[in-house]
Amino acid sequence: MSQAVVILSPSSEPKALEAVFRLFDTPQLQELGDGWKQISGKLVSSFADAKAECDSISGQETLDCNCLKYESFSTNKKLVVFDMDSTLIQQECIDEIAAEAGIQKEVSTITSLAMNGEIDFQESLRRRVSLLEGLSVDVIDKIIAKITFTPGAKELCRVLKKLGATLVVASGGFIPMANYVKEQLGLDYAYANMLEYSHDGKYLNGKVQGAIVDGQRKAEILRQKKAELGLDVVETMAVGDGANDLIMMGESGLGVAYNAKPKVQLMASSKINQTSLQNVLYLLGINKSEQERLLA
Repeated sequence: MSQAVVILSPSSEPKALEAVFRLFDTPQLQELGDGWKQISGKLVSSFADAKAECDSISGQETLDCNCLKYESFSTNKKLVVFDMDSTLIQQECIDEIAAEAGIQKEVSTITSLAMNGEIDFQESLRRRVSLLEGLSVDVIDKIIAKITFTPGAKELCRVLKKLGATLVVASGGFIPMANYVKEQLGLDYAYANMLEYSHDGKYLNGKVQGAIVDGQRKAEILRQKKAELGLDVVETMAVGDGANDLIMMGESGLGVAYNAKPKVQLMASSKINQTSLQNVLYLLGINKSEQERLLA
């Protein structure tokens, strides 16, 4: 049987740990800090069966129980591609723009349908942007000023950079916000959609300029950067929360669904349902003391 690693989030329920132990021939337990646990060893059944059991434990105990292939877990991640809205930052930027225009309800409804995979992302983006026609471009700076980074985002990026990773934000949002996030977090690349302006440059004209950054494009960005850096798939990681992040997650060595929509959690290779994005580091086996050393 194959080697695997289970990362278990803090829990006061001993049955969860007991259930994880039963997945292994001779389980080895390592305390990662803050209640996080790493259990590794040779599985007594298939990896698919072990992952299904971990998913079941997660559902029953309201904790994160992630079963990871040992090869993916043990390989340093040299390329990490992040979603932006509701991942690196706490806002959905188009919803914030819509709020300024007084059409938040209409736009949020379309956003929810897109993130749950109920309508095509490109169609949804065009529909939402069309509702912004005539809005002053000053709204962009207003939204940037409101951006709130997800707890742990800065720490996660600092640690990954110190470990030598190339960091990318690939967003279905908009390039001014993505560039701001790139600068603030010290990322290497930013990809997002470009809003078209009126001829005098004062207003949004309700259209998107150029190709839309959708799920396929995010995956292309991951593949492109992987090839440029000469990396293997297992050296890559993708982190996001929406249905349009699933393709890049599936093509990465480790896909992480962060506080994601239910459909995304079911399909992603791992999930984190915690307040701090820094907890992603536990999925890489980086314990608390090592995190503190790298952040010092």
